[in-house]
Amino acid sequence: MPITRNPLEIPPEVARQFAAKMQAFHAEYSPLKRDEIAADTRHLLLQHMPKGAKLRLADVLELFDLMR
Repeated sequence: MPITRNPLEIPPEVARQFAAKMQAFHAEYSPLKRDEIAADTRHLLLQHMPKGAKLRLADVLELFDLMR
């Protein structure tokens, strides 16, 4: 039996915030500030994910790289 997942519904305003944070992440040179931006983004996304969902900081960093 395959595992089915419901699509993630993110409000448009949150999607805009995500895009802005991603641009700030790629514009930043300091690794410490880049990690801070990614952590803030992780927190933002977790608020709109199903209860019990896991999202690691490494997942957010990979997502930023994939969406570059």
